[in-house]
Amino acid sequence: MKQYKEHAVSPVVGVMLMLVVTIIIAAVVSGFAGGMAKGQTKVPTATIQAQFSTTSGLQIVHAGGDVLPAAGIVITVKNGPSFGPNLESYSTNTVDLANVTNAAGTPVAFRNPTTGQLDGYNITALAPGDTWYVNITNCNPTFFQPTVYSSHGTYNYDGSRWNFVSTSGTVNPTTDSFWALNFVNPVNIGKQFYLDVNDKASGSLISRAVVTISG
Repeated sequence: MKQYKEHAVSPVVGVMLMLVVTIIIAAVVSGFAGGMAKGQTKVPTATIQAQFSTTSGLQIVHAGGDVLPAAGIVITVKNGPSFGPNLESYSTNTVDLANVTNAAGTPVAFRNPTTGQLDGYNITALAPGDTWYVNITNCNPTFFQPTVYSSHGTYNYDGSRWNFVSTSGTVNPTTDSFWALNFVNPVNIGKQFYLDVNDKASGSLISRAVVTISG
């Protein structure tokens, strides 16, 4: 009787099994990676510019890029190196959108009068070409820069600019170390601070403006 050799069957089956396993693994990895990609939210890109005056306040200008939902961003300010070294983390303050307005004077956000919690938005987005404002009266260091708030006196708005009045009753614009870090302090004209716009969901930086203080 004729005998058939089957020595090559096992290697062929083995190779086929390896191919099948490889294809399955590739499909699983591809599906997992695709799921992760779909679950990630794209961080918007934009160019934000800003100006600050000790007599008129802060202007935030959207100079180009994506529309930024008001509910999806966090705006912070922090002292730059011209105020002294290593002040960024110490002096970081979040800009309250309830104190920010559009050109018509409408507040971007509003707070619950009972709880004080953020309760909604009058302005839903910062779009290219838009300008938001923080009037100088809303630049009270007590809540605009609370991390460098001075307990050694009080802040007084005289109708044109903010002053620091020490507990002794005299205006003290130079000797108080906390007052020296306030943007509204006239002696800081010419110094610079940072205005950052971050994506609220991811914490990623969208744009940083270097702001030179003017009079």
